[in-house]
Amino acid sequence: MQHSNALIVFFKVPQPGKVKTRLLSVLSVEDATQLYMCFVQDTFEKVCNRNFEVLGFVSGAIDKDSELARFLRERHIEVLQQVGADLGERMSNAFRFCFEQGFKQICIIGTDSPDLPLAHIERAFDVLQTDAPTIAIAGADDGGYVLLGMNRYFPETFENVPYSTRETYTATLAQLSRTAAQVLELEKWYDVDTPDDLNRLAQTPFPHHILRTLMFLNHLFNYQRT
Repeated sequence: MQHSNALIVFFKVPQPGKVKTRLLSVLSVEDATQLYMCFVQDTFEKVCNRNFEVLGFVSGAIDKDSELARFLRERHIEVLQQVGADLGERMSNAFRFCFEQGFKQICIIGTDSPDLPLAHIERAFDVLQTDAPTIAIAGADDGGYVLLGMNRYFPETFENVPYSTRETYTATLAQLSRTAAQVLELEKWYDVDTPDDLNRLAQTPFPHHILRTLMFLNHLFNYQRT
């Protein structure tokens, strides 16, 4: 272990019909799958070789000969399986695993916010650098959250939360209020789930974070940045 900070990246194996299904009104199944592959690759590219360890936690089986497997191997990213009956349990288990490995400050992000600024992630690690039990959370515009970090393991964070709803963030805050931690709310960001989100992504102020995604979107739609 080279760092005391660990970044958990939750992602899925890009499988047709299993990812970015809310974009199928404007994308084919194949294009939605390729777009999600770009999200995954851009997310990992952004966070590699930083002042934290990166651990990928995947849902699904990665073919060892696939493009994704090669991409992750070339960047020396450790990949583990998500374990648990639902999203909350899977995240809780990932945090517990990382704390058991000796990491002191741990954050989690997904791959639905590919242009989440690196500065947001670094800010979360900064506020966790304290002896006081601390939890950092950054909400999403759709009612969820794009980042969660803690310097102690608080499993109650993930209990009694309706995930993938507009109540996810407020329910999580209610759970956090029951812990002994100080809770720091960070700047919100957004997930890319709808065509409007996709248009917003195409005009991101952080294009260097999503080079593959922008190239693919330009190929599909000839997007012109303003």
